[in-house]
Amino acid sequence: MNREEKNRQTRAKILAGATAEFAAHGYEAASLNTVCLSGGISKGIIYHYFESKDVLYLACLEQCFHSLTEYLKEHLTGEAEPEDLLTAYFSTRLDFFQAHEDYARIFCGAVIFPPACLQSKIADIRRDFDEVNDNYLRRILRNRKLRSDLTEEEIIRAFRMMQDSLNASYHHPSEDGLDLARHEKDCRTLVNIFLYGILKREE
Repeated sequence: MNREEKNRQTRAKILAGATAEFAAHGYEAASLNTVCLSGGISKGIIYHYFESKDVLYLACLEQCFHSLTEYLKEHLTGEAEPEDLLTAYFSTRLDFFQAHEDYARIFCGAVIFPPACLQSKIADIRRDFDEVNDNYLRRILRNRKLRSDLTEEEIIRAFRMMQDSLNASYHHPSEDGLDLARHEKDCRTLVNIFLYGILKREE
């Protein structure tokens, strides 16, 4: 094994252990000592690859958001009715989170309770994910009549605020556990209400 491959494997091992630790305990309570013990590596090795806990946390987040974003891009293809697009989005996201529960927890921790000192960097990391969401909402709105007093950008901004409000209503994932199916179902219900209102539509 050459040095480059060894470095890659060591870095991947650290990221895997750190992701599990941040997912289980959140950013504040996560311990690098636990990452060392679980992975059988020294703290010096961790700091060789990641200069601080913040840098390591951000690297875990970047991997999480990148994996989720690429999964959504790959699976959310084809045309469909707006209602079907909505179902497809949340079904796809739930499939990803159920297959990667550590990512689900670290994702929710970053979205619901981002560390204040890292908010701007987290915003940069999630930029591609937000863009995928925005573009998907535009697909849903395509060829639909919008209220004349609202622009598409105002709708997208309100959509983001609504999702952030829903995420904030959930407990930190390290406390009582994260009910992924319920979270995604609530997201889908709220988006449905956001798009179509609460009044029965005329047949």
